[in-house]
Amino acid sequence: MPLAPVTAVTSYRVGDKMHRLLRGYKDASSVDARSAYQVRLAAILRRWLGDHRERLLNRTGGPWDLTVGVPSSNRPIGTPVDTLIQAVPDLARTHRRLLVRGTAPTDHLVASRLGFAVVPDREAGHRTRALRALMVDDSFTTGARAQSAAAALRMAGIQVAGVLVVGRVVAPEAASWQAAYWDSMAEVRVSPFDAHHRPRDAGPPS
Repeated sequence: MPLAPVTAVTSYRVGDKMHRLLRGYKDASSVDARSAYQVRLAAILRRWLGDHRERLLNRTGGPWDLTVGVPSSNRPIGTPVDTLIQAVPDLARTHRRLLVRGTAPTDHLVASRLGFAVVPDREAGHRTRALRALMVDDSFTTGARAQSAAAALRMAGIQVAGVLVVGRVVAPEAASWQAAYWDSMAEVRVSPFDAHHRPRDAGPPS
């Protein structure tokens, strides 16, 4: 299967502000703290989409019918990014919870067509077949998890328009190409407080 095109709202390094936001909205110790992180991330995503929806449409080859969150590969149940999707009206209108963990493991370096499974949507029934889906994920490292999820949707007859990720993690010290990629994004890299920048391809997998 061809790889689904990936668009990243921003890039980040482990330990910086965006990394702490992305970890905090899922793993902060209190409900109030997780909610606060979620509100900040949703504001970034909402503002970014308001500024760059047309460019995202060009990247995905046109509009999509469904918005589908990518489930966590290490949490038993749940799709944390669904909370962000629901907080962004442009995404929430077409949001469908179609993906669950599958029978095969997935990780940063482990992809599998069986890593995720598609479940029936009570609202749409079987009408999801042949529709176009925009997948949304909170973070992107190698793309193994997102591409595994894309494979599951395609095997269920759903067309994948692309993947929108909030943050693409980069380790400039790990490889020269990552350092070059990080430097190339210096002028457009978003901070957790400024979403005015153009959409970027998520770059090659690490």
